[in-house]
Amino acid sequence: LVGVRLSVSDLEEVDSMYIRSLRSVSDINRSGVTASSFSEVIPLESFEGQSATGEYVPVVPGGHSIPLTYHNRKEYVDRVLHYRLHEMDRQIEAVRAGMATIVPIPLFSLVTPEYLERLVCGIPDISLDVLKSVVRYRELNEEHQLIRWLWQTLAEFTNDERVLFMRFVSGRSRLPANIADISQRFQINRVDRDMDSLPTAQTCFFQLRLPPYSSQAMLANRLRYAINNCKSIDMDNYMLSRTGEAFENSEEEFNN
Repeated sequence: LVGVRLSVSDLEEVDSMYIRSLRSVSDINRSGVTASSFSEVIPLESFEGQSATGEYVPVVPGGHSIPLTYHNRKEYVDRVLHYRLHEMDRQIEAVRAGMATIVPIPLFSLVTPEYLERLVCGIPDISLDVLKSVVRYRELNEEHQLIRWLWQTLAEFTNDERVLFMRFVSGRSRLPANIADISQRFQINRVDRDMDSLPTAQTCFFQLRLPPYSSQAMLANRLRYAINNCKSIDMDNYMLSRTGEAFENSEEEFNN
């Protein structure tokens, strides 16, 4: 998107196993394989390679009818790498064309890929200071023991765990690069449920619901279980059963 040429190292970041397999084909002579034994060792028969979706496709026009041999193996590897590095060119150009309706294309050359990623996707590190700056408590306050335990737990989490927490409460894995782009307050509600129950969340409203806990360790245990085992986000049946409450929360958010 910013005009930086891709290299094999970029491809290796997303598909290291395939790059290693291509290198083994290219350097197979180092393993003692010769032209006569090549076809017995390499299961590929033509100039077809694995695409990003895992399908085997011709890497050159008519590639399915071009035999792969010991002598043309390096050309084959070069063709596969070229295909993989450029197979998304049309899609990238379509994205650039769409972004050009908002941002002038020449400006893309002024930013790095990492900076553009932060602008579009957000910050990979979850900042507790940012979360605290947009939090709103319901039936709780920042001095409540439950809240102190929660922030202590989140501070002790690894960033990977905080990413899971963000996904659990908001459906997103990153925070915006600009705090002003956070459209909803992070809501923490106290709920009247059994002691040491699992926490729940409503991603539509960036909302965490905490039952009472007997200790900070128990809160951490239950929260870790929830963020690592919640596979469904706002399931339809659940949301239908909460329609009345959802509407109330949405109306209050709008008024605020």
